[in-house]
Amino acid sequence: MKRTEPGTDSAGTAGFRDFLAGRTTDRVFRHPTRHPARPTGFCPCDGALPKALWFYGKAAVMLTVLKLPFNAPKLALLRGFGAKVGRHVFISADVWIDPVFPQLLTIEDDVMVGVGAKIALHEFGPDYFSAGRVILRRGVVIGGFALIGHGVEIGEGAVVAGGAAVGRDVPPGTMAVGNPARILPRIP
Repeated sequence: MKRTEPGTDSAGTAGFRDFLAGRTTDRVFRHPTRHPARPTGFCPCDGALPKALWFYGKAAVMLTVLKLPFNAPKLALLRGFGAKVGRHVFISADVWIDPVFPQLLTIEDDVMVGVGAKIALHEFGPDYFSAGRVILRRGVVIGGFALIGHGVEIGEGAVVAGGAAVGRDVPPGTMAVGNPARILPRIP
């Protein structure tokens, strides 16, 4: 009997392709896999050399542009790489947005992301791979140096305080403070 290593089965990678394409309603995809130091089938860097080089080139461009103080190129680049970005969005300098699966990011209208904030869209564990859609609803403010984990939705008008580490949804009109983030009523 042939044994398939975790993360190398075609059902897992096919399910992930469906997730990326939006053919599922799930916000988080999770699948058992082997250690990420070996090819898993979930990273664009696992493919043939030209495909891996294309991925690394795009990632380098994206991370470089996100460090700049100019907003318009950031928004255009995110849209070009598949992220859904609304109107009147401001992304400060030195923001890090996971370059592996930018199509999992949705930023609605009137959102501000503070300097040095980080938005993760996937995660490898020692025996699993997980990716999740991050949704920043209308009017959200993400404070400087905050961390938003994959699969998190920040509700309309919510505030994530500077330095907060958010690993779960933040309800509309509230405030996430601390590490790990606690949800508090928003102070007007």
